[in-house]
Amino acid sequence: MKLTFQRIVYLLLAAAFVYAIYEYHDQLVDIVTVLREGVWYFVLATLAVLGLAIYNQATLYASIYRTLELPSEKRDLLPLYLIRRFVTVAAPSGGFSGWVPFLEFARRRELAIGTVFIANLIYTILWYSTFGIFLLLGLLYLFLSHDLQWFEISAALVMLVADVIMIIGLILAWVAPGPLESILHRVAHAIERVSAWLKRPAPLTDAQMTTFVNDLSQAITQMRRAGWRRLLIPVGHALLNETLNLLMFYLIARAFGETLNFGVLVAAYSISVLFFVVSPTPGGLGFVEGTLILVLTTLRVPAHSATVVTLAYRGITFWLPFVLGFLALRWIRVHPVPEQ
Repeated sequence: MKLTFQRIVYLLLAAAFVYAIYEYHDQLVDIVTVLREGVWYFVLATLAVLGLAIYNQATLYASIYRTLELPSEKRDLLPLYLIRRFVTVAAPSGGFSGWVPFLEFARRRELAIGTVFIANLIYTILWYSTFGIFLLLGLLYLFLSHDLQWFEISAALVMLVADVIMIIGLILAWVAPGPLESILHRVAHAIERVSAWLKRPAPLTDAQMTTFVNDLSQAITQMRRAGWRRLLIPVGHALLNETLNLLMFYLIARAFGETLNFGVLVAAYSISVLFFVVSPTPGGLGFVEGTLILVLTTLRVPAHSATVVTLAYRGITFWLPFVLGFLALRWIRVHPVPEQ
């Protein structure tokens, strides 16, 4: 069997999946045990909300794609979103590695790569920005509770800076595309020079950058035609997603007899997502669990309840999408999108 680059990447991702399951086998066993102890209808309700949240994510992508006049079939975008969830853990990069499945899908469908890049940029800006509202409320609650830690502030600043840089890049592409194109061409020239010095083929040539820049220009032109108001629909879906995630946290806490007030709920949720994105471990494995238990206990949630709620929440909102994402990746390989 020919060992292509795509197959090598798949084997690496499969190895990452197997390693994660093996390394965290004990935690997974604990999660299954804990979920069995929860009130079954609250657990089922949490799973139902998760399904709705995943579907809403595909709808969010579809609304962005429609704005940019890209094919927006949910049957394609839903598995791609699940693969994104898997890849962001297998190849952690603050969520940016999750762009790759969409860009590869665009390549095989011969869609404009630059336009799909803009679509993922808009998605990530909406994710960071709408979550940022809840993060601000959560950090404020922790501050008023005298429980705000320096590492929480540092991680929040990293996420804020990344969001601001993306927003500035999008605005620059909107109001002054010329300087941005010049910067991108300089980057391509620098890559070509370094590759020539290393006597290796350049991974990105100036000709490819020209095509990419043209795609970007077309995407920005389409955004201008659509107008900013068309983005209100994706904003609504992004806000709905955060609301559904909060609801999942509330329901899983109820499954174990805890009724969290809004302040504790927002603080715990925002910290769990913050360290999923900005963490020394992939997807915050180990780090999120420890930090979340600490936050809940300092906010006067009993230690046992804090532990079981954390394990159950991470089991449903982290591990289940992680497994579904790998299965979606397998499905895409068995039923590949034909190259056009």
